[in-house]
Amino acid sequence: MVQTRPVGQRLAVGSQAGDNYVRARPKGPGHRLKLLTPYCLTGPALAVIVAVTLAPAAYGVWLSFTNWQFLTSTSPHFQGLDAYRAIFSSPAFWSAFGHTWFWTIGTVIIEVGVGLPLALLLSKPTKVSGLMTSLLLLPWVTPFVVVSYSWLYLLGTGGPVHSVLQAFGIVGQASPLASPTLALPVLTVISGWKGLPFMTVAILAARRGIDENLYEAAAIDGAARSQRFRLITLPLLRNVMIVMSVVLGVLAFYSFDLVWILTQGGPGTSSTISGVLIYQQFFLNGAPGQAAAMGVSLFVILLVVSGLLLTLTRVNRREV
Repeated sequence: MVQTRPVGQRLAVGSQAGDNYVRARPKGPGHRLKLLTPYCLTGPALAVIVAVTLAPAAYGVWLSFTNWQFLTSTSPHFQGLDAYRAIFSSPAFWSAFGHTWFWTIGTVIIEVGVGLPLALLLSKPTKVSGLMTSLLLLPWVTPFVVVSYSWLYLLGTGGPVHSVLQAFGIVGQASPLASPTLALPVLTVISGWKGLPFMTVAILAARRGIDENLYEAAAIDGAARSQRFRLITLPLLRNVMIVMSVVLGVLAFYSFDLVWILTQGGPGTSSTISGVLIYQQFFLNGAPGQAAAMGVSLFVILLVVSGLLLTLTRVNRREV
């Protein structure tokens, strides 16, 4: 009678034999080449990232400790925290910093406030939902320069949008972009309109990923439509909205082209945001040291705020 070992013992013996075989295999040049192949394939891409991103960033950090002025020196020299002291004592920096937060928060509020109901509306399968989703992407894929000059025409004196606003008595003869009180709010609305498609598509994708059985079970239990939205839809979409708010908020925080083309930070400094101020410090005032110090300071502040929001996302994920 043939004696057989238990299954667990046979697997253990087989595993041990396989390990011995792996350890016994010779590791020649071919094996080393196989280990180095992934690094060789990703090496050029990593080199480009270092050359294009990390190296300029490191140079910018070093430049922020120089307080270099084109009019007083031909090359940067290390001067410690002089550039940081100069910008933190400048009213223009804090004014632009406040405008930037107004612009960023307003942009995100518009994107979430309009994008959420729009995504829920497009999540219903209809004959035109696919077409409307495609058309919705037009503002996002259109270059900022084209969008800026289009709105410059629409809001200019005698432009279509200006004429409608004037007919309702909201603005006067001058363009709202020429008003110290209206310029920044109008720019914020345009910025929110530009980023709205990206937020809507992200929420739409997340909404379509929710199991419909959850809604059916809630309806059977007697939950109203508002309760289903509050207890099912909103909690399951919350993390997506937070992450997308961080992404689009960062893009808005570092914006430059839209404001520069439409108002160049005016009238006066009423719409000057940090990106415009950094450009003015570097190219118009000839102070690259202070411009770099502004960029580094804003990066650190934005990094802290983004980290807090992403931490909130992880907490919410554990709760869900």
